[in-house]
Amino acid sequence: MSHLIRTYIFATLAGLSACTSTPPAQPPATTSNFAALPVSDAELLTPKWQALKRFEPRYPIEEAIKGRNGCATVEYVITPDYQIKDLRVITATSKYFAKESLTQVKRWRWQELPAGILPAPVKTTSRFEYCLSGKEGPDNECDRGRMSQNTECSGADVQTSIGYRIVHKKVM
Repeated sequence: MSHLIRTYIFATLAGLSACTSTPPAQPPATTSNFAALPVSDAELLTPKWQALKRFEPRYPIEEAIKGRNGCATVEYVITPDYQIKDLRVITATSKYFAKESLTQVKRWRWQELPAGILPAPVKTTSRFEYCLSGKEGPDNECDRGRMSQNTECSGADVQTSIGYRIVHKKVM
């Protein structure tokens, strides 16, 4: 019996010693190949980008329900083959405006651009302004010209999203 116990203990220890623990996975590198690249703030306002199809951002429903205006500025790198790299939020007045702004940059029709616009990667920013309006005319707070003058978020390349307030009347 003791021989059987010794054999069992030996086999168990041998099995355990074969199971070495693996070191914890290393976190992904946070440094980018483009970290030292200077920011060209108004890059997409230059004539070479006129063919880029950009669409008005969607107004985040979470902010529309609360009746809030806001903004976000995002930074990203455009590679010569029009891949978007290192997309990140610089400033935002809410996580919902930030999320929609990041999503919007990815939606733009980068791959439809003609080849050869960029000889090297370029880092740039885009600013997104979100405004809910219920007025028309000269007092319209969501006039695109006025929106581009807001200073809460920075950036010369301004994309706007205008939502409209909807008033629900209770039926009695």
